[in-house]
Amino acid sequence: MNINAKILTLMLLGLLISNLYAQDDNFKNDPVVDTQKDVPTFRLGLHFSPNIAWLNLNTTGYSSNGSRIGFAYGLSTEFYIAKNYLISTGFSINNVGGRLQYESVYDNNGVLAPSEIKQTIKINYVDIPLSIKLKTNEIGYVTYYGNFGFNVGIKYNSKTDIEYLDFKNIKQTDVANTDNVSLININLIVGGGLEYNISGNTNLAVGITFHNGFTNIIKSKTHVLDTNGKAIIDSSGEAVYTDKEVSSNLNFFSLDLAIYF
Repeated sequence: MNINAKILTLMLLGLLISNLYAQDDNFKNDPVVDTQKDVPTFRLGLHFSPNIAWLNLNTTGYSSNGSRIGFAYGLSTEFYIAKNYLISTGFSINNVGGRLQYESVYDNNGVLAPSEIKQTIKINYVDIPLSIKLKTNEIGYVTYYGNFGFNVGIKYNSKTDIEYLDFKNIKQTDVANTDNVSLININLIVGGGLEYNISGNTNLAVGITFHNGFTNIIKSKTHVLDTNGKAIIDSSGEAVYTDKEVSSNLNFFSLDLAIYF
């Protein structure tokens, strides 16, 4: 999704929110809602969301090297603004990341040598989503929903695993990587699923959400490469960098499991 499409999506979400607020008075005066005492105007939920994530890289010499499995858990809060429409928010502790491959250098006690690298980035975020949830009327004990909005992730930790391909058996695990990852990650969220009513206002929910990142998450500068595509090391033994940062977005699918009260 390009940046213009993402801006258009956010504008459409804004128009939808405005339209739903305009329906709020009708919701409050709806005799069906007024007589159904078990229909809440606010509810809480607990959720657990396994995810599969990957990096979308837009920098020459850098490529995605597969996906990484993570998970999130936290608290959901939802507010009815019309009969079948809710504002959904809350917070999650999210363990997410991705894999990439690129040309860099190996530091052997201060002596640098060019090497191709495979890297796995593991990031911990506090996620704060804000979305519109559209629900059907209950069919039997089941309602279906769609969920549209955005999510802000605030990084609190990051580690990385590194494998130096030009040097056999040299690997580093759980290396501190916090300074090389952006503090904020923003992504659009689009998802859907179903809820099953257990009893009263208690529902079990299962859904799938796509998180489309549109902020750059890697802060590292790119290496200057020679004609063979290897990282250049200058006469003083230092790596040579360009003025460009790696351009990368983090995307992931989550399986959303929740219970609402």
